[in-house]
Amino acid sequence: MNKNFASGVIAVVMGAVYLATALQLKDVRAGDEIGPRLFPIIVSVAVILAGAALCVGDKKSAKKDPVDWGFVSDAGVWTKIAATTALGIGYGMVLESWGYLLATTAFMLCATLLINRGRLLQNAVISLLFSTVTYGAFAIALQLSLPRGIIENMLPF
Repeated sequence: MNKNFASGVIAVVMGAVYLATALQLKDVRAGDEIGPRLFPIIVSVAVILAGAALCVGDKKSAKKDPVDWGFVSDAGVWTKIAATTALGIGYGMVLESWGYLLATTAFMLCATLLINRGRLLQNAVISLLFSTVTYGAFAIALQLSLPRGIIENMLPF
């Protein structure tokens, strides 16, 4: 088994679990014709298809060697992946109470500081601009509902 095949199997399993949970979402159509289920179903089907393509498409280079994920040799990369995952979980936990603008700015700042070390000002500007532009695009221009928190409750719109 090689790394592509193992990754494909993992993707198919995770996609199937995600599809099963997406199908359990209630089909509520409050102000939205599509509902909350369509996008997660599309994502899960895409993950399953991509995983299957990895499993089927890499038969030529199939080796019987054990899969080496590089946990030891690439420990720095795996540490950044784990830290980014922890940041994402923390972001999800504070998003509702802090609101979109504050939580997204804090998440982006921490993530960019992790990836783009030593450039605090640049990372702060990128984080603030990203949060502000996406809030303007989704909450104001498209009038989609984003979590309102400390800052958003002070805005006049």
